[in-house]
Amino acid sequence: MVKTLVTGALLMPLLLMSCFSYAASNSNAALAFEKTSTCDAVIHPDCGNTPNAFMAEDQMLWVVFEQNDHVYFTRSNDLGESFGSPIAVNQQAEKIYTNGENRPKVARGNNGEIYISWTQKTDGMYTGNIRFSRSVDDGKTFSTPITINNDGLLTSHRFDVLQVTKSGKIYIAWLDKRDLVAAKEAGDDYSGAALYFAASDDAGVSFVENYKVADNSCECCRIAAAVYGEDEVAVMWRHIFDGGIRDHAFAVLSADGEAGYGRATFDNWKINACPHHGPDIIPALSDSADNSHNKANNYHMVWFSNGSDQKGIYYGLQDTASGSQSQLYSVDAAASASHPQIASDGQRLYIAWKLFDGKQTHIKLVVSNDGGASWVDKGTLLSTADSSDHPLLIESGEQVYITWHTANEGYRVKAI
Repeated sequence: MVKTLVTGALLMPLLLMSCFSYAASNSNAALAFEKTSTCDAVIHPDCGNTPNAFMAEDQMLWVVFEQNDHVYFTRSNDLGESFGSPIAVNQQAEKIYTNGENRPKVARGNNGEIYISWTQKTDGMYTGNIRFSRSVDDGKTFSTPITINNDGLLTSHRFDVLQVTKSGKIYIAWLDKRDLVAAKEAGDDYSGAALYFAASDDAGVSFVENYKVADNSCECCRIAAAVYGEDEVAVMWRHIFDGGIRDHAFAVLSADGEAGYGRATFDNWKINACPHHGPDIIPALSDSADNSHNKANNYHMVWFSNGSDQKGIYYGLQDTASGSQSQLYSVDAAASASHPQIASDGQRLYIAWKLFDGKQTHIKLVVSNDGGASWVDKGTLLSTADSSDHPLLIESGEQVYITWHTANEGYRVKAI
């Protein structure tokens, strides 16, 4: 399907500017298309914005995307060659954030429930609400969306991440500026936003109180999340440390609100702006006989930095018990390398990222067969000559897939 591009701003690999200037120059986000007549008449992942996916064990691909102020859910049983009729999740139209770092999310419950979250644009500059809906009838209908943030303020609640634990609890974390509002009213200084979360133990019928994890998170970088044990969730995010250093932090979230955090990366990137480059994490395989109950699991991490100590895309292994990092590896030091993702098929690790060579954008891949101790360059997976969204990796059993939404080629799904 051919699409005509309105803006190619996100062909640039890195936007080192404030959230204000980024949003002003990219108001329709990562893929801002002038729809063809075909797209005007069809609701489809090719025509929509920022698709996101989950792969079920039966190789059924679940996809959510935004189009015409609705989040849509659809499925494909042939890796995106064809899709079923999309179902509107929000029956009432609402403005929805659609950029590479802030897109709708989809996850599955233990009994086949379909969970979807997104960030709603609200009146006011860079404000929003965290929204959630679910289906308990295999996607035939979706519940009326609810707002997860509970402060009632017209401020920034954005960049949500959705994670379901092994026991079936739902966690939603997001970046929140309610504490900035309070600080301004008190005449105090406040940097960035804060990381908040809420959890549900009744399959999304209700969510418990909003809990704050940390003050002074970066404002506009995606949050990475992965399961931790049976009932908890590990998260990694860009944080503002002392001296204006915007490196990453790591925390384990518990449904009762407990969540201590510590520093995860030590690149010493001092910048008074949001880089729009969030990290990614997955659990590492454990040597214990029962990995699911091992609270000392390590986590594979990938991230982008332009710090004084490290520049480019990096991989590292995070020890949740000690907070230490090991196996630091420079994935790609090129200035145009961006937006890495990491996944595992149970035997190998895969890192994919974008690289712009001045003419085309490529998706590159490295693979590790030894738990991240060493890496092998596998070259280029996909390329495009026009604007593109960020690449996303999804896991399904012993198979890893890459998904990529591009202006020329539409929505592509490829088994690695």
